[in-house]
Amino acid sequence: MNSATDTLSIASRSAQESQIAANWLRRLERCLGDEGESLFRSAMRETGISRGDIDQAQNIQQAQLDQVSRAIRNEVPDITLRMFARAELIDLGLTGYAAVNSGSVGRALKVLYQYHSLTSDRYIDQIGLTDSHAVITAIPLFSHIRDMQNIVEDSFTGNWRCLQILLGPAFDPAKIRIYFEHPAPSYVSTYESVFNGAQLNFEADHNELHFPAQWLESPVDHAIDGMEDVYTAMCERVLGPGDSSSDTTQQVRRLLLTRSGRKMPNLEEAAKQLRLSTNQLRKRLYRADTSYKSLVLEIRLELAKHYLVDTKLSVQEIAYLLDYSQPAPFSRAFKLHCGLAPDNFRQAHMPL
Repeated sequence: MNSATDTLSIASRSAQESQIAANWLRRLERCLGDEGESLFRSAMRETGISRGDIDQAQNIQQAQLDQVSRAIRNEVPDITLRMFARAELIDLGLTGYAAVNSGSVGRALKVLYQYHSLTSDRYIDQIGLTDSHAVITAIPLFSHIRDMQNIVEDSFTGNWRCLQILLGPAFDPAKIRIYFEHPAPSYVSTYESVFNGAQLNFEADHNELHFPAQWLESPVDHAIDGMEDVYTAMCERVLGPGDSSSDTTQQVRRLLLTRSGRKMPNLEEAAKQLRLSTNQLRKRLYRADTSYKSLVLEIRLELAKHYLVDTKLSVQEIAYLLDYSQPAPFSRAFKLHCGLAPDNFRQAHMPL
């Protein structure tokens, strides 16, 4: 690919991100209504977004959208649920058009998850199968690991809305079960209104959205024959292929975060699970300016910080969970990269 094409691809991706962020901001503003106008404008000023930026859908980054949403959530805690419950797939630009014209619900979700980085820099959606159900989970990215409740609200409301749109009249909320690790919040009535008809379970052992696996094979409601390939090709050209180096990096991070048990897979095991050769995986990570060893260390450090600050697990227990054979190597690695020994880090971050 020549430099001119590279520049075009980057600019187009940036334009798509700005367009999607502007769509969410407009929807957020409509959810707040006239009574929330001053709150919305105040949050905009704090992040440097102008009315012109929204109107022209330009110069808006995901981090700014996150800041606006966070400021508003402080005053309106159920705003995420309300906003995504009214979302439309075409708010997602090319990705949304590819999804609504896919041949099946399963293929539509694959497209949405493949290009999820355009719509959120906070988490990754993952779908798996268990018995007769499909199971959606949200995997937080490193800097947002402590924002799990809102991430789950974002992911599950968005996926609920996607299933509504994709299935049309075939959507049956009574067949959906949703599990939340957090207790029922003060605005639980919004949950009940948004997820009307579903079985809601708070204080569960996991955050998961379950729906019948057979829905994945269902045709997308009102999809236009032949348009899936057109929009998917546009996504590939403008946004980059799904097997790009950046996507591989995210796939490795997701694999490490969602591994079964405490064992960290080695490079060969990870490549096998990602259906790549060892050399392919190594080269893709090299092109993304990282390595498998570096990603394993990143995951270990981020999880260690979370365990130290948000749990009462001992250093020995944390070392075990992160697949260290002994606490001493874990403590040395943590101090080398974080500047403090694990116990000192925990003490420094204890609430006053």
